[in-house]
Amino acid sequence: QLVLFSGKLNTIAGVVTTFFLLVYATVNLACLALEWASAPNFRPTFRYFTWHTCLLGIAGCCVMMFLISPVSASASLGFLLVLLLALHYLSPSSTWGYISQALIFHQVRKYLLMLDVRKDHVKFWRPQMLLMVQNPRGSARLIDFVNDLKKSGLYVLGHVELQDLDMLPSDPLQPQQDSWLSLVDKLNVKAFISLTLAPSVRHGVRQLLFTSGLGGMRPNTLVLGFYDDAAPQDGLARHPAFTSAREEVPLGFPPL
Repeated sequence: QLVLFSGKLNTIAGVVTTFFLLVYATVNLACLALEWASAPNFRPTFRYFTWHTCLLGIAGCCVMMFLISPVSASASLGFLLVLLLALHYLSPSSTWGYISQALIFHQVRKYLLMLDVRKDHVKFWRPQMLLMVQNPRGSARLIDFVNDLKKSGLYVLGHVELQDLDMLPSDPLQPQQDSWLSLVDKLNVKAFISLTLAPSVRHGVRQLLFTSGLGGMRPNTLVLGFYDDAAPQDGLARHPAFTSAREEVPLGFPPL
């Protein structure tokens, strides 16, 4: 009401129009991201929908924003950037899914298909590590050591569970997956996890060598820990990633 009495209705109308155009532009941007990610749940019913129409909608909204008021358009874009940063750093984890993961999956699949093993050259060779770990509590230093050796190559942490799936009511490896992923996050190593069930370690290692990796990214170096008579020590309890927090190791691995 104060805005109406002051006679600034045209100014407020320009600002509101700018924000509406920004909303339309972001909707087009979301549809463009879903189209480029080839999301299976995105099935627009608009007959003439293509990624070209999304780009045309984004460009048209941005041009109209700056034609109406360059100051309002710049301020609204700055406000949108601040809002995105606040949501990224302050909002809790959501369960509705992230379009960034769909885009990453689409690009990784495309580049894996382009990675032709027949075009490999010796001067670009790099170690693709498969480290066999029985219990991470006694192999924390070995995990860090192999992480330093990989030199931007593939790094897989493998574990063999000596059981028979036919004799079990369910897969025992599924509950362990979260513990292994938490371990990778806490140790800050760029590694993948590969778990398997086998009647012996030899059969399990063979399975992991055949199944780990994808396409041109497969392990070419197998790393095994040394056997000795020394008493095992809990390396996770003294690891800086856990001692700095001054709390018990929150991982579901059995004691040594």
